[in-house]
Amino acid sequence: MPVINTRSSLSALACLLAAGLAVSSFTATGALAKPAADKPAADKPAAKAAEKPEAKKEASGTLSVGDKAPELKVSKFVKGKPVTGFEKGQTYVVEFWATWCGPCKATIPHLTKLQKEHGSKVTMIGVSVWEQDQSKVEPFVKEMGEKMDYAVAMDDMGTEKGFMAANWMQAAKQNGIPAAFIVDGTGTIAWIGHPMGMDKPLAQIIEGKFDIKAAAEEAKAEAAKEAARDKEMEANQKTFAALDKAMRRKNFDEALKLVDELQTKAPSMKAQLAGAKTNIRMAQFKSLLTSKKEAEAYKIASELVDGDVKDNAMGLNEIAWTILDEEGVGQRDLDLAMKVAVKANELTKGADGMILDTLARAHFEKGDITKAVEIQQKAIEKSAGNADMVEQMTEALEKYKKAAAKK
Repeated sequence: MPVINTRSSLSALACLLAAGLAVSSFTATGALAKPAADKPAADKPAAKAAEKPEAKKEASGTLSVGDKAPELKVSKFVKGKPVTGFEKGQTYVVEFWATWCGPCKATIPHLTKLQKEHGSKVTMIGVSVWEQDQSKVEPFVKEMGEKMDYAVAMDDMGTEKGFMAANWMQAAKQNGIPAAFIVDGTGTIAWIGHPMGMDKPLAQIIEGKFDIKAAAEEAKAEAAKEAARDKEMEANQKTFAALDKAMRRKNFDEALKLVDELQTKAPSMKAQLAGAKTNIRMAQFKSLLTSKKEAEAYKIASELVDGDVKDNAMGLNEIAWTILDEEGVGQRDLDLAMKVAVKANELTKGADGMILDTLARAHFEKGDITKAVEIQQKAIEKSAGNADMVEQMTEALEKYKKAAAKK
């Protein structure tokens, strides 16, 4: 199974740089959607065309880790028990999302999982912001059903920007969604970040083992780094524009050359750009593979497997799944796909359902149907709790069983 791509609402350049911040994960963790000016970003095909980097909006006021949480002022709770304030001793997660935001939708089941895991120890609140049409919120929540099993509210639009958007998101200089704020039992903001990365801090905060002073210092240092990155992006706009153009035209060699140039001009973005370079090479691999240039494609894939993504289970999984499942591939190197899938499974110690699903598919394509059935069953077991994933995996399992019955 492929890595779930939740970056569809971002431009190619924004995707590359966002992914570069967390290139070691190759997951949804760093994926964010941003509204273009006052309009929500339209969903687009996955990260293949590029647009100019969007200028960030300056926040009115400041809000950071260690500060008292602002007022929780929403227009309406559309699901769950209304929350009017932060009770002493209770932990809260205030998560911002929107109906048009692809990354937000992909994150929702994870929030439900955390709510169920921690039960009454945490109150999860999803607040819809930056909506062009708030009438779409309730039908969206109803459609999500049990996947969105926590309290959900809409921003108070008594002001032009929305109270929650202005006093939480903008004040904390959070320019993309989804974004989560963990409020501890004293009503203090203990953590701010992408909801896919809050499992560990949330558990520590609930248990009273979280060092909020250290977190505040870390947040301050990260804010300084972000300011430096913004400054460097502004100073190198022409080069970034050229990179956009190269990505639009799928001129990957030129794009890689420009990234190398930016790595010397923008040292504070070194980690992001290194990740962007890896993602450009991944895109180049896929493009060559579907253009019937298999030899060149597999050369790049082998270099990635032995280099940039050798210790990256999700990156390896993406390569293996692309070989096995991408449409338009003439010659599938099943041996390479198997090697990569096995390596990814070893890195995750057989505990990742998506990777097991890919490994099962590799065995099936190579003719070992019995093994494929065995591993696919394990994949389903490891994916319990994700209904959509289990449904897809079950369909594959039935396919394998039917093939086995014919032998």
